Order: sequence, then structure tokens, then C-alpha cells
Amino acid sequence: MKKTEYLFKEIIEEIKEMYLEEGETKLCADSQWCVYAKSSDLDLESACYVLPYPAYDVETDEETFPELAVQNGLDVVYTHDMLQDVIMSALDQKENAGVQELYKAILYYEENDTFMEIG
Repeated sequence: MKKTEYLFKEIIEEIKEMYLEEGETKLCADSQWCVYAKSSDLDLESACYVLPYPAYDVETDEETFPELAVQNGLDVVYTHDMLQDVIMSALDQKENAGVQELYKAILYYEENDTFMEIG
């Protein structure tokens, strides 16, 4: 991802653009990040952040969140691989799917743990 602070729709647009212009290999190479926000109930205009995964300490069984997340009271909402997989699946079905359709596909996956069929 190109920056840290986004509207949720901008994350969807950036993933879509990268997949359509550069392909799956390039998109999947952009990994090890999560979407963080103050609420897990994101809409397209929600402010969110792209930050590294929380660090996990095996000895203490604790996660350490990135400092920006701690300072702003943010929690992980989505992982990079979930968003990328859902958006790739939707675009494979309908290359010109809009942001609203991709958002619906994300919500569908979140609720049903399967990809939405897009016609």
C-alpha cells in the first residue's frame, strides 16, 4: 500500500488498480499489513489505517500493536490477504466491478465466509 491513512474506499480502489494493472503476483507481494480502525463497522467513507500486523510474543502469548494503533485506539478490522482475495475473486468475475460492488463482496465474505457471485 502506498500510504498509511485512507478512506476505506481508497484501499479498495488501490487494490483493484494494482490487481488489474500489475496482476496477482505483484498484488500479493504487497503483504504483511492490516486495516485498522476505531470501529469494525466500516463503510466506504470510514477513516482507517494500513499498518503492519501486530507483533506476537510466543513466550508471553501477547500481541503488540503498532504505536499508531495504540495511540489512536485502533483495532485490526481486515488482513491484507482477506481483502486481496475477495477483491481478486470479484474482479475475476467482473473486471469492471465498481467500488460499491467490491465493498458488498467484502461484507458478504465477512458474513458468509465464502466469495460472493457477481454477475
